Amino acid sequence: MKEELSVIDILDLMIRHWWILLVTALVFCAVAFVYAEVFVDPLYRTDGTLYVNAQRTQTNDLSQGEITASQKLVVTYKEILTRRTFLSGVASDLGHRYSIGELKKMISMTSVNDTEILEISVSGKVPEDVYLVCHSILTRASDELVRVINAGSVKILDDGQIPTSPYAPNVKGYALFAALLGVVFGGLIILVLELFDTRVKSREDIVEKYEEPLLGEIPILIPTATKGESK
Repeated sequence: MKEELSVIDILDLMIRHWWILLVTALVFCAVAFVYAEVFVDPLYRTDGTLYVNAQRTQTNDLSQGEITASQKLVVTYKEILTRRTFLSGVASDLGHRYSIGELKKMISMTSVNDTEILEISVSGKVPEDVYLVCHSILTRASDELVRVINAGSVKILDDGQIPTSPYAPNVKGYALFAALLGVVFGGLIILVLELFDTRVKSREDIVEKYEEPLLGEIPILIPTATKGESK
């Protein structure tokens, strides 16, 4: 083996041992596919939205200051709706099948494009429970937020739905990432094999390793057919 490998040498190695890359990629891909399908629990998600108004009553004409106040209230509302007091009511609606800590992990809230619309996402392993948690939050939010803030109003824009298919795990993503890892692992195997391969494969190996001149080499002889042999 050469003491130093150039990029061209490495590419040549990979091309000549392409089957190693293929095998490792397929093995990694198959393992990741089985792991994602068998050992990773599917997760379901549903979304609902609330409209937050800084005023207690809905009006058609809102000043820029009132819109800004509503946008700031969204941040405050997110904190209120993830507090133990509010989530205990949500847990009660679901028959206390989930603890407060579990509900917090299931729920995420964000402002839609920095507007006064609050999006509530709920994810979990049971599709029906995911919807029930989202629906409970949406229906309880109005009274709880108005009670705590003592100002403003909240309106449900979209209720959640029972999800029909999981959003995670991404089996194709798992498999693709694993295949890439397999190619990298196969490349390392090829380089290691080449590193420990001390055989002399060509005259260039001797010329590059030793400074002494090459006096000669044994040619490869190909036997030819004799006159008495049939062709």
